[in-house]
Amino acid sequence: MTSPTTITPVPEAPPSGATEVYTVAPGYHVSFLAGAADPAAPFDLIEVVATHPGGPAAQRHGGTTWFHVLEGHLQILEGHDRLQPSIRLAPGQTHAVPAGVAHTAHNAGDDPVRFLIGGRPGTISSYLAQFDQMRPQLSA
Repeated sequence: MTSPTTITPVPEAPPSGATEVYTVAPGYHVSFLAGAADPAAPFDLIEVVATHPGGPAAQRHGGTTWFHVLEGHLQILEGHDRLQPSIRLAPGQTHAVPAGVAHTAHNAGDDPVRFLIGGRPGTISSYLAQFDQMRPQLSA
């Protein structure tokens, strides 16, 4: 029997290299590691801690989007006309969603999931930045 994963739901401080932690959906906390504050960054790199099931609305980007799980389990849903569960990722696993394919990612377990999202510069960070509910979390 494995022990549950322990993740601080909302980090007290942003990960190294990030400036703030944002909420983009209930229980979906995002830190921009590269891309948002630096338009010259070679790629977007975002760390997400998802403490609850669900996530942001489906989206499409002009470039490939990569997901890499650090802790917990992540369900990727994707499709051209209709979203379907495509893969469930465990720690250490990576999945790429091709350009133009609609997708979203949800916490697939009872414990929080921590994962990275990478992609073409400006595509993911600009998508996440448009959320009305996106606001910095107060750090201790």
